Amino acid sequence: YSRAIIRMQETLYSVHKTLVGHTDSISCLRFSPKGHLLASSGDDSQLIIWETSTGIICHQITTLSPVFAMVWDPRYKSRLFCGCENGKTLLVDRFQGPDHEVLTGTVAPVYALDVDAVTGYLAIGIGSEVHVAREISGNTFATFTILPKPADLSDMLPDSRVRPRSVHFLKNGTRLIVSYLNHGIICWDLKTRDALWHIVPPLSRPNICATSGYAALSHNARYLLVSNMNIGMNLYTLGEKEPLQSFLQPTNTGINFPLGVSFLHGGRAVVCGSQTGSVKIWETLSGEHLQTLEHKGLCALFYRWDSTEHSDPDVVMQQISVRTLSISVYPRLTYR
Repeated sequence: YSRAIIRMQETLYSVHKTLVGHTDSISCLRFSPKGHLLASSGDDSQLIIWETSTGIICHQITTLSPVFAMVWDPRYKSRLFCGCENGKTLLVDRFQGPDHEVLTGTVAPVYALDVDAVTGYLAIGIGSEVHVAREISGNTFATFTILPKPADLSDMLPDSRVRPRSVHFLKNGTRLIVSYLNHGIICWDLKTRDALWHIVPPLSRPNICATSGYAALSHNARYLLVSNMNIGMNLYTLGEKEPLQSFLQPTNTGINFPLGVSFLHGGRAVVCGSQTGSVKIWETLSGEHLQTLEHKGLCALFYRWDSTEHSDPDVVMQQISVRTLSISVYPRLTYR
């Protein structure tokens, strides 16, 4: 690709819409598979479905518990899953309400979700466990395997609790990458339940490994972008133990909060939330800073929809402020 296009110093994004409708902090944002809808949820226990182009609320559903994780089923136009603080993973079909609960047998907050587009398997990070569920009848999912706990790193951890934060399917649902808050990143073979590789994040200080926040898998499934809760984020080639690139976004707020990360433009750019409201975009390979999106609020999270895989050329990324309860949607302007 042309570095002249990548190395723009002018605005790549500008605010498209500001969406207001939540009454408490927003924690989850997901574009639908085709990008025409945006699902948002958080501490007000409301799931809101927005029309991306207009910002109009299409549906509003009560989940009865704050939502920590959310994912669309890529095989359907209007089916998604919500992971809740009360331990329930809810299936919402055709926006008719959470009529179905995934059967896990575990009661703990749900922190991570992913759906495999080939098998339809559902991965769930619930409490200290990682479950994989499948559909056993119409809209009814149940756990069929629980992954082992990660290797003990207690000698390098100030906090040894097991907390899965992101899950990503690989190889048509035969493997699962799990990013843990305190135990690094592990790729699991779902048939044998063996750990195929394990990445331990760089040390935050001597003999203490860094904590990880959320992670994103590139479109070609070759790279993993991981939020480092100390300095910004790290880019890894899958299976490699050392970062390919690091993107520094230090904070002095004193708040240890997991931040959203994502790939943009087919993996040619990356973006990370912040604890100050300034969301930065970098060129992936060089680490060159491209743009900063300013947004009022203590903490920013986001999720992207990338039009490189679909036909609609409009909205590709959005960013929110957890404190101001609003969603700012940014369309791509000059990047082609």
